[in-house]
Amino acid sequence: MNTIIFAVIFPFIMAFLVWLLFRNRRSDSDRMTVAAGMPVIGAVELAAVGNLLWCDLSGAELCGVSLGYGVGGLGLHFAYTGFRGVFGLLTAAAWLVTFLYAVQFMKNDMRVIRYDIFNLMTLGATMGIFYAADFFTFFFFFEIMSFTSFMWVAHRQTCASQYASGTYLGIAIAGGMAILMGLFIVYYKLGTLEFSELSAIAANQGGLAPVWLYAAAGCMLVGFGAKAGAFPVHVWLPASYTEAPAPATALLSAILSKTGVFGILLVTLTLLPFSESWGMFILLVGVVTMALGGIKGLMSSNLKTTLAYSSMSQIGFMLVGVGMMGLLAGLFEPGAGSGEPSGIWSAYGMAASGTLLHMLNHSLIKLVLFMLAGLVFLRTGGYELNRVRGYGHGKPFLLVTFLVAAAGVGGVPLLNGYVSKTLLHESITEYIMLAGDDAFRIIEYLFLFSGGLTVAYMAKLFIALFVEENEDAALQERYDADKNYASLWSKLAIGLCALLILALGALPNITADGIAAYAGDFTDGELLAVNYFSLKNLSGALISAVSGAALYLLIVRLWMLRKRGEGYRELFPAWLDMERYVYRAVFYRFIPFLLGIISRVLDSLVDTLVVILRKTVYRDRQLPYELPEGNCATHFLGRCMEAAERLRCAVKKKEYRPQNYEHRLALMNMDMFENVRIIGRSLSFGLFMFCVGLGLTLLYLLAANGG
Repeated sequence: MNTIIFAVIFPFIMAFLVWLLFRNRRSDSDRMTVAAGMPVIGAVELAAVGNLLWCDLSGAELCGVSLGYGVGGLGLHFAYTGFRGVFGLLTAAAWLVTFLYAVQFMKNDMRVIRYDIFNLMTLGATMGIFYAADFFTFFFFFEIMSFTSFMWVAHRQTCASQYASGTYLGIAIAGGMAILMGLFIVYYKLGTLEFSELSAIAANQGGLAPVWLYAAAGCMLVGFGAKAGAFPVHVWLPASYTEAPAPATALLSAILSKTGVFGILLVTLTLLPFSESWGMFILLVGVVTMALGGIKGLMSSNLKTTLAYSSMSQIGFMLVGVGMMGLLAGLFEPGAGSGEPSGIWSAYGMAASGTLLHMLNHSLIKLVLFMLAGLVFLRTGGYELNRVRGYGHGKPFLLVTFLVAAAGVGGVPLLNGYVSKTLLHESITEYIMLAGDDAFRIIEYLFLFSGGLTVAYMAKLFIALFVEENEDAALQERYDADKNYASLWSKLAIGLCALLILALGALPNITADGIAAYAGDFTDGELLAVNYFSLKNLSGALISAVSGAALYLLIVRLWMLRKRGEGYRELFPAWLDMERYVYRAVFYRFIPFLLGIISRVLDSLVDTLVVILRKTVYRDRQLPYELPEGNCATHFLGRCMEAAERLRCAVKKKEYRPQNYEHRLALMNMDMFENVRIIGRSLSFGLFMFCVGLGLTLLYLLAANGG
């Protein structure tokens, strides 16, 4: 069996076997057996995708493969490229470390078997996404992933988790429908969904894309942006991240959000690669996402919610990179901007590699941070900063790994986040020089300001956990005495990710640039040697650090902690909650209310029309003679029954009283056939028969297609 197909279907097979063997078993030994088996499954999956990477590096030709030719009439097609290889390996590694971590985190969870079943299905679907060779295959596995990961958010089965999972599922369904609409448009107009064929068509049309293509790309952007957590379809993110178990939250942030970014990247590179207007639109979405996520993260008083908004903000950085790719590619249009092509390609390579590396770096960082947050939750019972305050005292492993990840996402030099943010920042400054657009400096300032927000909210978390003491002295004493907070497997999982953060940041020209060059077959960018530690590049990190320190002092120390004894308090106004006061208010209240009014008006109009017609055209007229009642059958049967009644009375010597059976049968006959005629004329019956006919038609089409 082809290794790509194995990497995709192996997790599904294992999920089915776990369900088959353990679906009705809930004992401690059963749960321990499944928990012990998950890392083994993860190791096999990692070996499979690692073999793909090794074969590609060895020069072996990895051809595209297909599976399920009858699925949707198009079949499922997979391909291997450097970009796909990197993120396939990252996905398998992320699942393996969370499997190891879950041995401790989920050991007392009575629903862990169900969690592992859907966890494996999500792994297989994610692999299908990253190895997809066309948009149909991408969409097929994208929808599977959305529904299986929904069970992560609903796992705890509390009121809060049900509320969060409802929002998650609603956004996922709406996003999926938007993507499907975009695919319909593209397939109808171009006749293909293959990435390679779409790229060739886009290259021929240059930057002059038709309006319908922008409409299709916009629909797909809504769906993929929802999964990524981009503004304004990010509303599911904070509650879902908070309610899902820590291993699931780590995967939601580290991997599943990247499938959305991957989708946006595919739309940009295969449909609108040279469109400056599309690139500018993606850039603006990215800027708003990174700034708003950073602001809300800084104003949050919850550890996990802060990390959730941090993920939203970092997704914004990635979208900025995607937008810069579109803007820089658009400079090749005649008369658009200045500069030699080599300079443009160098800047394009910075944007492309910065996007790729920030996707990778953010995944490693959030694996560490969310797993550490889970350890804190296990020992403190909550995520509120006032509750976890001071827990990190006397815990060197927790302190070092948290500091590495926090500094990494903050863009501190010698750590991985600094490398990718430097490339993205350089692409912005290069574009300003190439296009001669000084107004674009606003984007650069917002980029650096958002970096400062990252530094500020990570400083807030670090100081709350490791510097400050809890206001409850007895609780602080218990925290200080808690030394066995992490198992060996948890430390191994977290430590491996933290080491990769250091490796990618300390030797960027060897590690980060090597990965970017290997994945360059997808990004199609030429990255020249970058001096990451030059004074110019270090100055950007310094500006973000200084602004971050100022924001921390002003927002956290002087505003959030303004009142002594109250500790950390939520600053972001509740009335700006888009989920509750925009999406739910509109889709759950306003639209049903409006449709109810419209339906009521239409119903009244129909009733009024019927009354008018009855009073005019269809008014009753007096008949010249009385209509006959009954029919031959009712007359004959009624007379027979009347004769039988007369005979019965004669035999029993009783007085005969006429029963009028002939009239009664006539009335029964009239009622029965009148009801049948009313049902036959009703709208409900017509709709029912339409559904029956539609169902029979679909069955016929499926049978004909299968034949």
